[in-house]
Amino acid sequence: MTHLMVTDCSIRPVADDDLPDVHDLIGEVYREYGMTLNLEDEIEKHLLDPGGYFRAGGGEFWVVRDMNETLIATAAVHLDFAPPGTGELKSLYVRKASRRGGLGRLLTTLAMRYARARGCRRFILWSDTRLTAAHSLYESMGFARSGERDIEDSNNSREYGFAIDLSAS
Repeated sequence: MTHLMVTDCSIRPVADDDLPDVHDLIGEVYREYGMTLNLEDEIEKHLLDPGGYFRAGGGEFWVVRDMNETLIATAAVHLDFAPPGTGELKSLYVRKASRRGGLGRLLTTLAMRYARARGCRRFILWSDTRLTAAHSLYESMGFARSGERDIEDSNNSREYGFAIDLSAS
């Protein structure tokens, strides 16, 4: 199987008409790991209106479509929380057939640059403990594991925290 190359896609801010595809993609990734996307869970409510949610605090939610206009990835950056000067990667999901072509790295870098351009000096993320390939990506980019937490959601999630100093990267 050939993998999608990063040059074979377009990245743009999410629009309202993207939402069904966004929910389908994230639901598909969840199912791979034995989870269910439940938009009523507090942890996932930002996906009901991701553009509005992230933009309200100065962040952004991006969608990635391939040449056939199939949604293949999402990523977001959240800026509106304490402590000031910290950005957070959210909702990085890549369709299974589109992985291992550099898209996750590209989207993480995009979010980090976005946060840095808005004055953030630190960048964090939380990732479900089941997403081990993503953890390898973050660590290869210089992120250090920075904690662990239980999420009270319908999937009984547990997450690892990761952080990186943007002034040094």
